[in-house]
Amino acid sequence: MPPALRPSIDIASAMSRSRHPETDMTDSGIGAARVRWRAAEEHLFPMLVADPSGYQRAVVELRAVVDELRVRSAAGADLLALERVAAEVVAAACPEGARLPADLLMGVACGMLDREVLVEHARRRQEQAVADARAAGRAWATIEGPDSPGDLVEGRRIALHVESGTLLTAAVDPWSGEPPFALSDVTPAGETVTRTFTDRAEWLAEHERCRASVEARATRPVAP
Repeated sequence: MPPALRPSIDIASAMSRSRHPETDMTDSGIGAARVRWRAAEEHLFPMLVADPSGYQRAVVELRAVVDELRVRSAAGADLLALERVAAEVVAAACPEGARLPADLLMGVACGMLDREVLVEHARRRQEQAVADARAAGRAWATIEGPDSPGDLVEGRRIALHVESGTLLTAAVDPWSGEPPFALSDVTPAGETVTRTFTDRAEWLAEHERCRASVEARATRPVAP
């Protein structure tokens, strides 16, 4: 998506899962909605490339619709319900009229706001996980997945080292055709090291070695 079409969205009153089912990844409705929203984006942006003169107008219209969605979402409405009244939302957001079709504007705007809310929820979950780890005196906070990589059959586990900020990700993908076990660590500076394994025991042993190495680096005195 062009950077100008990614408005900075204030999520200070972001929707909670209990009030806003559209942020629940287990909701079958949101899965289909995200397919529609992505299709709207894929339809809109080639149009804008072909019509550069309409680009800025589209940016203004999209920002207005996102702002309107944000206000209505904060008041308790969810994106799936708002999508069903697209014409009403677009008319309120663009009182002088919109050049783009209402359903297209709504699809793109819903997708933009949905992604921003998901990012905010992930940030809050991470902050809570770190706070819980600190309170319990644990060196690591589990950000995603089970508490132990040994419990993984498929998917991933992400842990954050509280003191250093290093992320350690253990992943299992038995269907990729590649070595099924992977381990990645990302330093606060953004340096990433990824290894893959065919043997589960070797993968788990390397995970423990990597944990110990991160902890040792964090406690090593800094040379004067």
